[in-house]
Amino acid sequence: MNKEMSATYSDGRFNITNPAGFSYKEGTIDTGYVIKDMDGNEYVRIPAGYNTEGTYVRGFWISRFEVSKGKDKMPQSKANETPWVDINYYDALAVAESISAYLISKEEYARICMWLVETGTATFEQVYVNGKGLGNYSRSNILAKTGSNPNWVCNNIYDFFGNGYTWTTEKSELYDHHRIIKGGHGMEFGSERCYPPSNRSWENPNTGRSNITFRIVIHDSDGEDEEKV
Repeated sequence: MNKEMSATYSDGRFNITNPAGFSYKEGTIDTGYVIKDMDGNEYVRIPAGYNTEGTYVRGFWISRFEVSKGKDKMPQSKANETPWVDINYYDALAVAESISAYLISKEEYARICMWLVETGTATFEQVYVNGKGLGNYSRSNILAKTGSNPNWVCNNIYDFFGNGYTWTTEKSELYDHHRIIKGGHGMEFGSERCYPPSNRSWENPNTGRSNITFRIVIHDSDGEDEEKV
């Protein structure tokens, strides 16, 4: 993926520069600024800011949909596609790196959670306690097609609530070689509490499962970032 930058957008507060090959599709910085490439892949801008741990995170782009596998076996971010599952952490990382992109980090994931609350698209309770009503919580290991339900979207990001668990680059503090997976479609046994996006579990990075998928992150070019107007 070409990391050179082109096409600048300003909302009166920030100047945002799109990656080369991408054009504006819809949304704003507060509702989810969406870009699209010539192949139909869509990404959403996560504006710079602080996450729940007080860490400042530079702005970045996140795949609008859970990653799916194209006919050419390349990763894609498109609606109404089956999420790419049964892929272990290392293979997901290699897939992202094959297009000069990344898997989401602990800090970036936490920034998305905070941003959803900051913009009022979801409440603190929905993001950190109970995600009920905002995603696919069927308890089934068979995931819904990503982007298939208009009710499962927040700030133009689909299926951040429910559906698949998401591989992150964070290491488990309990098992050094394990990686953290976030979110998920589960519900606490004997309760109506649905796992929120902030839900945190760990998994062997050599294991692929039918309910674990991933998202791709695009970083700005070195030295580039959002600039306050």
